[in-house]
Amino acid sequence: MPVSIRLVAFALLAGFSSANGVSAQTVAGTATQWGLIGVWQLDCKAPISQSNGALKYAVRGGKLFHDRDFGGGKTDSNVVISARANSDETLEVTISFASFSQTRQFAFVKAADGRIRALNNRNVDTDEYSIRDGKFLANGNVTPWQSRCAK
Repeated sequence: MPVSIRLVAFALLAGFSSANGVSAQTVAGTATQWGLIGVWQLDCKAPISQSNGALKYAVRGGKLFHDRDFGGGKTDSNVVISARANSDETLEVTISFASFSQTRQFAFVKAADGRIRALNNRNVDTDEYSIRDGKFLANGNVTPWQSRCAK
């Protein structure tokens, strides 16, 4: 095989390899790169409660987990099964809630100051939304911003 053909073949293979490396980003890596890792609350200075839950995204054993604490011993931990950063700078995560036998997909947007809020929340199995276009379907209220807390 002539040297020029080998160089072209090598360049093509290298290009395919790097393209696949980008698309093969892990769930934990995508969430980390987007800035989701940490504890999020409506008010970091207020105690954890049903109305001010602590929502934590943490990497353990190479997997991303979504831990929730609503005070009074109301806690759970669930595996995030997918994460996708979109071109509009939103992040979609899909979480398997074992205790509810549900898989839910959330879409988050990030403000310039780093706060996040939910744009969508839907049951993957039934396609039923509880949040759509940044509003709670139950009452029409806009979803609140959450801040990353130093916890």
